[in-house]
Amino acid sequence: MGPGLDRRGFLRGAAGLSAAGVLAGVGGTQFTAGASERNGRRTPTPAVRSVQDWMAGIGDDTPVQRLTIPGTHDSGARLGGPWVACQNTTVDAQLASGIRFLDVRCRAIDDVFAIHHGAFYQELMFGDVLNACRAFLGAHPSETVLMRVKQEYSEVAAEEFRRIFDIYLDDKGYRSLFRLDGDLPTLGQARGKVVLLADSDGLGGIRYADPQLFDIQDDYQAEPFAKYPKVEAQFRKAVAEPGKLFVNYVSTAALLPPRSNADRLNPQVKGLLEGSEGAGWTGLGIVPMDFPNEFGLAETLIGHNAAHI
Repeated sequence: MGPGLDRRGFLRGAAGLSAAGVLAGVGGTQFTAGASERNGRRTPTPAVRSVQDWMAGIGDDTPVQRLTIPGTHDSGARLGGPWVACQNTTVDAQLASGIRFLDVRCRAIDDVFAIHHGAFYQELMFGDVLNACRAFLGAHPSETVLMRVKQEYSEVAAEEFRRIFDIYLDDKGYRSLFRLDGDLPTLGQARGKVVLLADSDGLGGIRYADPQLFDIQDDYQAEPFAKYPKVEAQFRKAVAEPGKLFVNYVSTAALLPPRSNADRLNPQVKGLLEGSEGAGWTGLGIVPMDFPNEFGLAETLIGHNAAHI
């Protein structure tokens, strides 16, 4: 990559504020309380509910850490060119396609949060993201959205970031949308809510990356051939050592643009999870991806909740 690139390989120079490709399963593919295997591959069984309501049949007492949750990495990053864009669908389209984890990067400016990827403003505000979540959860109350909130392209103190966040909660009326408790909930406790995973000191909610609660694989500097074994190893660890909330980033910023890396990694991961061994894995945790709609990886991950439905 060129000079002036930050830790994720994207330009940090110029600043400034300045539903194609949705999964075929939206309103289409239906899931039952389990999945069948044909020729050693896991496939959805016939119609009961759509990917928009895939959590509906999972028991209320299921801990969120025992779910397999498809997510998007840098969920708002659709603009800025091939080295910046990590998604090609809007937040509301992501939710409709089965995504239940959002990675939201907020620039603090003038008492609001602007969604950025590095220096690049995504023509999206935090309120837009929250409105998409509120509309989706209002229409699909069986679901929950886990949301990582992280400061991006601003360096305000944690207290100032919290002050602006509180404006959204209270002045803008979003407090009732969130679950702000600090413990990992059961699905029943989380339904209809955005569960805050706070990647900023003092925000409240669940402290993202707390080693007592999380086990995270996020080697964003590994090129695809080196990244895939790390993804596989994290899946195997989640199966063998359940308890924490595992987070397994399939995304990487190394060597090639995110789309090119996703085109290499996502089919490999899908093949692993649909193979004779991987098809039986459940409780894989949060799996954030770039461009997950291109290969139907979100639907594959949803199928790995069968043991808890």
